[in-house]
Amino acid sequence: MVSAGASVTDLLIDLGAETQIVGIDATSQLNNKDVPNIGYHRQLSVEGVLSLSPTLLLGSEEMGPKPVLTKLNNAGVKVVALPSAPTVAALKQRITQVANLTDKQSKAAPLLRAVDGKLTQLKRRAPASTQQGVFLLVHQGRPASIAGTSTTPNTLIELIGATNPAANTVTSYKPLSPEALLGFNPDFILVMQRSLDQLGGLTGLANAVPLLENTQAFQQNKILAIDGSVLVGGLSLKSLDEALRVQSQLIELSQ
Repeated sequence: MVSAGASVTDLLIDLGAETQIVGIDATSQLNNKDVPNIGYHRQLSVEGVLSLSPTLLLGSEEMGPKPVLTKLNNAGVKVVALPSAPTVAALKQRITQVANLTDKQSKAAPLLRAVDGKLTQLKRRAPASTQQGVFLLVHQGRPASIAGTSTTPNTLIELIGATNPAANTVTSYKPLSPEALLGFNPDFILVMQRSLDQLGGLTGLANAVPLLENTQAFQQNKILAIDGSVLVGGLSLKSLDEALRVQSQLIELSQ
């Protein structure tokens, strides 16, 4: 099969089905296995996928373009788009569905228990006083956007035990004005590690996001980097691990 989407590939690994993978997309990583890369999961090509002779293309609802998926299906490749809603319910549904597709049903129950265990940890360690946090999507040369409802970053913020003030007015991602950022004035700000690296660290981030230095998050050193791969294709177990890691950071910074 070809796996298109980091969360899908991670789930295949968690189920012990990585030996069935003959190709991955640019957001995915396979440990100790060198397989061809078919490019970005939203911009697949018919030729790139068919060159690997897969019987199954497995991805999230984010993969495309749709005409390419239709042509692949017509060429005899089974195309399965898993639900990518950033919810725990959708994650559990994906675990069961992928276990059935890969004949790894015996591995599904332990993974579902692992999900519940991580959720219990997150709830138990949630701070007594609720903090406010936002996620900024920042690319070099482009205005920053903020994540609202129906996004994986918003779910991560909630899992940490915090609230996202942008969720009251923003659905999906929306360009962020400096005035809006100051209005939110969050306790902490999440950004992708890759963005920080590309911009040259916090100084570059501050140059790219006007008035960032005036927020309490910046002034209290609560700009936290997260692994961008956990944001692709909905929640994964790795997303929950990242939520636990960020939660630990916030606990340490608040002491």
